[in-house]
Amino acid sequence: MTLTLIKPFYIHLLFTILWFLFMTWLSHQDGEHTSKTSLELANHMRHWFPVKDIGKLNRQLRRSAHVILFAVLTIFLTGTLHSAKASAAGMAGGLILTALWAWADEATKPMIQGRHFSWFDVRLNWIGIGIGILGGGLIYK
Repeated sequence: MTLTLIKPFYIHLLFTILWFLFMTWLSHQDGEHTSKTSLELANHMRHWFPVKDIGKLNRQLRRSAHVILFAVLTIFLTGTLHSAKASAAGMAGGLILTALWAWADEATKPMIQGRHFSWFDVRLNWIGIGIGILGGGLIYK
């Protein structure tokens, strides 16, 4: 089967599933590993951002990760639902499930060593969904 025979729906669905799995895997690392990973990234990125406090950059990266991960998920989901020719109710249902996952993702954190639930992070996830809705709306008119 060539790529031209694969329907856009399946391509969108594949990217949506892979992104969901990737972000969920990242989100459910234990506290020690997630802190180490984000600090390493902050150390690499400090050459691009003139900051003196690496801890502040690390906190900003961790916060922006919530927004970016959920924005990309929402854009991929919007593309999947659009290519499936989902109704407005189907589209709304998918986005509501994404918003519920934004909460559930945080609600599962206390079960992971060194992690905790944060309403602030839930709000960041929801902001990402809002940005993803805007982005998906522009891309998939």
